[in-house]
Amino acid sequence: MPASPTVAADGLELPALQLALRAAELGSVAAAARERDWLPATATAAIRRLEAQLGAALFTRNSRALRPTPEGAAFLQRAREALALLGDGVAALREPLAQVRGLLRLGMPSDLGTRLLRPLLDEFMALHPALQLELQVGDRLSDLAREPVDAALRYGEPQQPGLIVRRLADNHRVLVASPDYLARAGTPQAAADIEQHAGISLRLAGRPGHVWTLLDNGRPVTLRPQVRRIADNGLVTREWALAGHGIAMKSRLDVADDLAAGRLVQVLPALRSAPYPLVLALASGSHLSARVRALGDFLSERLAERNG
Repeated sequence: MPASPTVAADGLELPALQLALRAAELGSVAAAARERDWLPATATAAIRRLEAQLGAALFTRNSRALRPTPEGAAFLQRAREALALLGDGVAALREPLAQVRGLLRLGMPSDLGTRLLRPLLDEFMALHPALQLELQVGDRLSDLAREPVDAALRYGEPQQPGLIVRRLADNHRVLVASPDYLARAGTPQAAADIEQHAGISLRLAGRPGHVWTLLDNGRPVTLRPQVRRIADNGLVTREWALAGHGIAMKSRLDVADDLAAGRLVQVLPALRSAPYPLVLALASGSHLSARVRALGDFLSERLAERNG
């Protein structure tokens, strides 16, 4: 007689195992229970049964946090890998029938997301009429495992361990200003000149960004502009630069159209950041769905065409 679909190897309950994995990511059984519309007591009992079946404690508990025990961390890592392999196997089995459909929850940066990615996503949805899209737009650097998204478009190689990352487009950060600002304040001729200019800064992860580090033919150069305008939103910093309020350090993908149209001018073109690629990132243990796979293929192709 075949095993119940809700029972994993050795009789382990699959929903309880999935709950334990999510509780470890969130640091809270109650938070994991809320995501599944379970009562906290039901969730706690499920994890207790799982621990009893395993004969080992998966978590240490106190009033402040839930943490895996060393044995629990090792087991949960293997369980996460096993479930990911199972998901890949099911996806491969169904590949001939796979359709890009259902809800895709996607995080993306504000400036690039609003101006470049949104039209591309509209095109992607037109190609896949059974797809629903939910966007989380912002520049806050967040823990993907804790965010209600399936994947995120991000700049730079994510520092969070264990992410599944696909590089979509090469990119660097550069210095830009409006022609009006440069006509009034003068055009910097050397890195040291930046100290005499107004700076526009993007604040990420609590870093105010008063000091910029770029590369001059591979050699790090530190710049200290007179920063008067700071925002945690890339779209705002671009608007300030367009309005002539100073020099901004921007992702080249964000300002490519402005540079081509002459609305912004690249300042000190020899200076640019270390590689700052646009990537598609999934949380550790996430299933690479047909939706996410198709989106990565589509964006990679369109951005390659754009960068020509």
